[in-house]
Amino acid sequence: MRHGKEIQALALAALLLLLGGCAFSSPEELYAVPRASEDYQNLQEQIDQVRGAGAEYAGPLQGTNTQPVQLMDLDGDGIQEAVAFFRTTAADGSPPLKIYIYRQTGQGDYALWNIIQGDGTAINSISYEDLDGYTDAQGRTDKELVVSWRLSDKVYQLMAYSVRSPEAERLMNPISYTDYTLWDMDKDNQREIVVLNLNTVDGIGQADYYDYRDGQMVLQSSAPLSNAITGLVSDSRPRTGFLNHNGISEPALFVTSNLTTGVITDIFAWDGDLKNITYNPVTSMSEGTLRLSNNIAIQDINGDGYLEIPKPTALPDPRSTGSADFWSVQWIQYSLDGQSTVVYTTYYNGEDGWYLVLPETWQGRIALSRQDNTGSGERGVLFYPYTAGETERNARSQPFLSIYKLTGPNRVARAHTGVRFILLEEEDTIYAAEFHSNSGWDCGVDQEGLKTLFHLIQSDW
Repeated sequence: MRHGKEIQALALAALLLLLGGCAFSSPEELYAVPRASEDYQNLQEQIDQVRGAGAEYAGPLQGTNTQPVQLMDLDGDGIQEAVAFFRTTAADGSPPLKIYIYRQTGQGDYALWNIIQGDGTAINSISYEDLDGYTDAQGRTDKELVVSWRLSDKVYQLMAYSVRSPEAERLMNPISYTDYTLWDMDKDNQREIVVLNLNTVDGIGQADYYDYRDGQMVLQSSAPLSNAITGLVSDSRPRTGFLNHNGISEPALFVTSNLTTGVITDIFAWDGDLKNITYNPVTSMSEGTLRLSNNIAIQDINGDGYLEIPKPTALPDPRSTGSADFWSVQWIQYSLDGQSTVVYTTYYNGEDGWYLVLPETWQGRIALSRQDNTGSGERGVLFYPYTAGETERNARSQPFLSIYKLTGPNRVARAHTGVRFILLEEEDTIYAAEFHSNSGWDCGVDQEGLKTLFHLIQSDW
């Protein structure tokens, strides 16, 4: 029996060490089996008591903190507390979901400090954030717990708690929500809570801004979402980022939603009140960000620290009609007052993982088609000179440029076939290009110029 307890303590020690993000000083220490120290054994015994009374582990379902036992320095003293998540079936009718918080005593043992209880089927998520800005006499800043309780498949309630005292203090009344974000919108070095609520029946929604005031998280301001939304984009949570306002970085929240005709992005920022800076009160929409699909993500395309909204337009294909496989994308940056600026126009090839910044002289004057040989690991995009309305001549035109993504064992040889030259080389992929002199069109770009215009798509999530 004792052997089993030691194994449990050892497993917990390993889990807690990993969760705590411990830094090791050598490869030998990195791969060493962690010792089941007495304090971890003591914590295991505390948890075993809860489980022995009929509780089961119930770690949060979503977010970055999903382990059933988590280590977090909640009071800023440099010593990590243990947070354990359980589901119970108490006969006394108490809420079934429980969060146990254990603190280390002066002897190094763990002792129960706090219990937070909630109703529902699961703990949906938890975040540890500084909401109140409290700093003690030693200059230590503590963290509050923001907990999402899952009441049913599509119903969630959000709560925030202070655990500074042995009795958890509720900082807000339960809030139902469609989605929410924690973000320092007003630049006071504390996180605020922005709650999104959407009535999909009426297509009306709004964002509510909660900030800490006089001991509570209080609703300070609200701003509308675009009308006619059918739901938030499921694979794209609200995105935090920054706006460039006269050279000053202003925090913003980018919320992308579905419409029957495509997707739309509302951008929220703090300017004394919460504002939807892209919202047009006449149309009740942020129509400047409306686009057909969400296949091209919001991103910092030019690497200047500010997010841009993609505005795709289909490029013509001289080998087919009605094609929408090729996209010219305007990347639009917004300022705090809602003014927009196009920072780039690109051809964006999400399938092959690259994009090309289009010179102004190309815009509205090119068509594209594909030329793939997947059997040999070659995927190509051909660029043609194009003049709108001259379809018959365009169908017979020759490409002025080809760009290839090359994979496979003979990719190096294929990258130097004919007049091809290498744009960029990775470990197992080469991107190459060639200019075609028989097209009859001087595109105004040489090899070195093309290399500066060619980029790989980087994920900055």
